[in-house]
Amino acid sequence: MVELKQAKLLQGLPDSELRSIEKQMKTVKHPAGHEIVLRGDGGVGFMIITDGTVSVATVQGKTRKLGPGDSFGEMALLDQEGRSATITADSDVTMATIPEWNFKPFLKEHPEVAYRLLQTLSRRVRQAEGEA
Repeated sequence: MVELKQAKLLQGLPDSELRSIEKQMKTVKHPAGHEIVLRGDGGVGFMIITDGTVSVATVQGKTRKLGPGDSFGEMALLDQEGRSATITADSDVTMATIPEWNFKPFLKEHPEVAYRLLQTLSRRVRQAEGEA
């Protein structure tokens, strides 16, 4: 189990900002085998895994694992195009989430997190281009 301050996206942020972020997030749990996100569905939130692991299956059929400290869900909230992958709980999973309607105000309030999200998305684009 990781604390939010250990999440890759939030590492090194000042304690005051971390406390503010924690207040805005809700804890959600999913049992093993549950499809947390279905590709094509609308976004329901941005999630940071605090316990457990999930499998991410993309439209190209590629699968990768995410675990404590990893996050997902930002793309559907940023571009309104629906989920880009199906995400299934491999084990019982606990996540900290920000609902869709709070996401944009959250990013405005925490610009460092927004910048780190851009870095994450940039890495994913580079990986996708490298695999093409």
